[in-house]
Amino acid sequence: MATIRKREDSEGRVTFQVQVRLKGYPPQVASFARLTDAKKWAAATEAAIREGRHFKTTEAKRHTLGELVDRYVRDVLPTKRDGQKQAGQLNWWKSELGAYALADITPALLAETRDKLANNPQKSGVERLSPATVNRYLGA
Repeated sequence: MATIRKREDSEGRVTFQVQVRLKGYPPQVASFARLTDAKKWAAATEAAIREGRHFKTTEAKRHTLGELVDRYVRDVLPTKRDGQKQAGQLNWWKSELGAYALADITPALLAETRDKLANNPQKSGVERLSPATVNRYLGA
């Protein structure tokens, strides 16, 4: 929803400040000298946000979680002390969600995958992973 405020500076010049606020998106603000320009910008910006054209998500749509994990393992883990443990955890995430584009990874998908990790029996004979271990996988 757009809000337009008329503002007047100390010299008497009038400007119109437009704020477009939609749930789930950061507010967008701009100022205009004419009310008609402000209304046009508000309508166009609101439509662009609703259609998914306004924000720069193309980079997130272009890369997968698997590519992110590979880059992290290659560039960051060698500088860490416990890199091998974390590499195993990251590779588990890669095997589960590696094919997903970064833009498609939602909190709901992460929660579903976390629950799968927490509830599945492990190879080592342990019935389930402890909550602390599941948290370490999430932290990785």
